[in-house]
Amino acid sequence: MDDLTLLYAEDEIETRENYGRYLKRYFKEIYLVSNGKEAIEIYKKYKPDIMLLDINMPCLNGLELTKQIREEDKLTRIIILTAHLEQDKLLFAAELNLTKYLPKPISRGKLKEALNEAAKQYKELNSKSEKIVLENGLFWDKSAKKLFENKNEIKLTKHEILLFELLTSKKEKIFSSDEIALYLWDDIIDFENSSKLKDIIKRLRKKLPKDTIKNIYGAGYKIL
Repeated sequence: MDDLTLLYAEDEIETRENYGRYLKRYFKEIYLVSNGKEAIEIYKKYKPDIMLLDINMPCLNGLELTKQIREEDKLTRIIILTAHLEQDKLLFAAELNLTKYLPKPISRGKLKEALNEAAKQYKELNSKSEKIVLENGLFWDKSAKKLFENKNEIKLTKHEILLFELLTSKKEKIFSSDEIALYLWDDIIDFENSSKLKDIIKRLRKKLPKDTIKNIYGAGYKIL
């Protein structure tokens, strides 16, 4: 687990601090928050790999927070902690793809077991996604046709997606302008297409770390 990140949300300060010290032994980074509003803000900013949420948090409870996250994220593993095993909440929780729904108080041994299970699930799910790892924290998800920087999606236009799809299909290859034009517009390069291609690459480079797309003089373009 020492290569993963964790968000722990608990409104009771002593419990949060005690378990926070314990959890720091096992994770690369942990984020401690006291309510659902802070939790969603930290989630959006850092995209932790695992979330440990108290069900009855102020501002936004653990289940409602999980529901929001699941609308766009099926990968992050989530464990819910609760003092009351209420049947209606258990039924709702079953729809949220949780790793565990744990009753409080919970022993450190049981918590460690749940976290190990969450870490295993996360790594298995992560390995199934078709990711191409690039430099500067970037990765391209082939199946979803999405680009991410440190887990934050970089929004791309239709032609930017096609360009990334081509450049990442063979990372070491230099693609000529003709090859790119054929892929983007099913046409050979001409003055009009050359101008459009330069505009696409110029706009795309503004969204990316420097030199992600390299222009090889007289040859074409490649991805780093």
